[in-house]
Amino acid sequence: MTKWLLLALCACDWSLHRMQEQPKCTTHAELDGERCDREPPAGTVALGAAVPPRPQLSRALIERGRDRFNNYCAACHGVAGDGDSDVARAMTLRRPPSLVDDTARKLADDRIYFVIEHGYGMMPSYGNPLAPRDRWAVISYVRALQAREAPVSEEALQWLH
Repeated sequence: MTKWLLLALCACDWSLHRMQEQPKCTTHAELDGERCDREPPAGTVALGAAVPPRPQLSRALIERGRDRFNNYCAACHGVAGDGDSDVARAMTLRRPPSLVDDTARKLADDRIYFVIEHGYGMMPSYGNPLAPRDRWAVISYVRALQAREAPVSEEALQWLH
């Protein structure tokens, strides 16, 4: 057995030189006739890149957000986004937060996007099932829920009359 192991080790080239001299792509170069600085596929975001821009706000975007929210978020955060659901009531360690209170209203959209994509605390990541546009749609819908739940100031009431 030792003889075979020794033979196998001798047959291998242990030179690090092969590792150092591998062909590689660099910016504005070509490798095997192809340019190395190709454009990434549409709809992809580089790892560690900034949050993709928000799509233009529309009724269709909010409706898509409502659908995605009901499918992925409402089980824990509640249909109204208030953190009250059967699943939330069964959570003994930590209940999901309300998405319509003042604390959630003050969160930047980029922060909400990050939490949807990467998860937070007990919440898993929804980066795979929700495409970037769907994440923005959910955020738009949550903002609509917040606007619906926002208390109306006395000044606004006087303006209405």
